[in-house]
Amino acid sequence: MSKKPSESEAARRARFAAAARERWPVAKGSLAHVARPCGRPQDCPACRSGRRHPMWIFTFRQAGRLRCRYVPEACVEGLRRALQNGRDLEARLVEEGAAFLERLRRAHAQKKG
Repeated sequence: MSKKPSESEAARRARFAAAARERWPVAKGSLAHVARPCGRPQDCPACRSGRRHPMWIFTFRQAGRLRCRYVPEACVEGLRRALQNGRDLEARLVEEGAAFLERLRRAHAQKKG
C-alpha cells in the first residue's frame, strides 16, 4: 500500500506542474541558420555561383539518433520560444532532482540516527 505524499510533497508537485504548464510548448535541441546547396545545383544560378540557399535547421535527438529538420521562416520564432521553455524546464528538473536527493539523504539520516 503506498502512503499518501506529505503536504509539502504535494505542494512541490503542484508548483512543478504549474511551471511546466506555464512553459508550454517545449522543445529540446538547437536551431541553426545555415546555407546549403539545393537539390538541383546544375540548374540553380545561386548554387552555380557558390552562394547557396540560407535556411533554418532544427537539430534534435530522437531514440538516440541525431535528427535534422528544415524550419520555415514563419516557424522560427515559435520554435525559439519552445527551445527557451525547454531549457527553463530542464533547469527546473535539475533543481528538483538536487532537492529530492537532499530530502532522501535527510530521511536516511533520520532513520539511521
